[in-house]
Amino acid sequence: MTSYENLPLYLMNVKVFVKVGLIDSSGWIKRFLFGLILIISFVGQMINVFKTWSVDIGDTSMNFYCLLLMTHCLIRFSIVVKKADKFERFFQCIKQWYTDIERKGDPNMVGTLQEITRKTQKLSKLTIYLAALATIAAFCYPLSFDERKHMINQRANLKAPGCPPNTHTMNSFISWKLCWYLPTILVLYLPFTNILLISLMFGELALKDLCVKLRNIGSENEETMLQEFKECIAYHGKVVDLCDDLEDLISVDGFFHVALFGMILCMLLFVLSVVHNLRIILIVFMFVSFNTYMIGITYYYANNLATESLEVANAIYDTPWYRGNSEMRTCVITMIARCQGNPYK
Repeated sequence: MTSYENLPLYLMNVKVFVKVGLIDSSGWIKRFLFGLILIISFVGQMINVFKTWSVDIGDTSMNFYCLLLMTHCLIRFSIVVKKADKFERFFQCIKQWYTDIERKGDPNMVGTLQEITRKTQKLSKLTIYLAALATIAAFCYPLSFDERKHMINQRANLKAPGCPPNTHTMNSFISWKLCWYLPTILVLYLPFTNILLISLMFGELALKDLCVKLRNIGSENEETMLQEFKECIAYHGKVVDLCDDLEDLISVDGFFHVALFGMILCMLLFVLSVVHNLRIILIVFMFVSFNTYMIGITYYYANNLATESLEVANAIYDTPWYRGNSEMRTCVITMIARCQGNPYK
């Protein structure tokens, strides 16, 4: 078992990646099978889009949305597999940092760390509960309308042996897409999102810890004060490295997230304005809400990280730099400029 697998901060999210073999070099068979499922699902969904292309704009839009979702899952799978070593080093760094704050940190920061841990665990558990609720709703959905069609299986051509040709409810329940889409989203999409959000929250915590260290500088001795400030500079450099590593891991995913779902969001809103089918309207509303939530919550925590970086600049200015020598004043100016210019650099 890896040392970071059971880190309370991430709860089960990292463990899922390890169990599936995404960041475990010894699990290449599981990784290959999982990738094969993704590719087959992607090809199947692409075929389904072409089948409904000239039939109905509502069905075509839903199938196109599912195609983009599978595309995003493939992108995330490729990123994790390609950068598996970087993900492992990143989690190991977070593990060591978490342990250091827990053992050596200021008592108030330890309390904040525990509060952040509880918050991230609630976020992870909420994701599980919502995913379970969505799974139940996905199975019950076909019973709510006369069409008996599933939201991700708009053309139910599969049927169980012995079932009449018009038994669409059973067709929807045994749909191979339903059986493959949900595990894919639960195993890859949601844990990846949780890991990103939790990492942003931990980066914000690290900056808060830096603010505490800066405001504790108050020695009358110039050399001692300069040494303490240089330790804070080194700590800030560690935070910057953490943000750089996180940016390297998720920047490509962030681009495709905004590009793919920004485009589909416009299309779904257009569909919402032209269709009058209650089933399609509910599906579109659900997808638009999910889209907005995923993008909104990601950039909410990213903005918190950037805002906390500006707070570091205020904490630097609050230090008794006016009692220091010229070297310390130069360091203060440089560090403030670094915090205010770009939180990630």
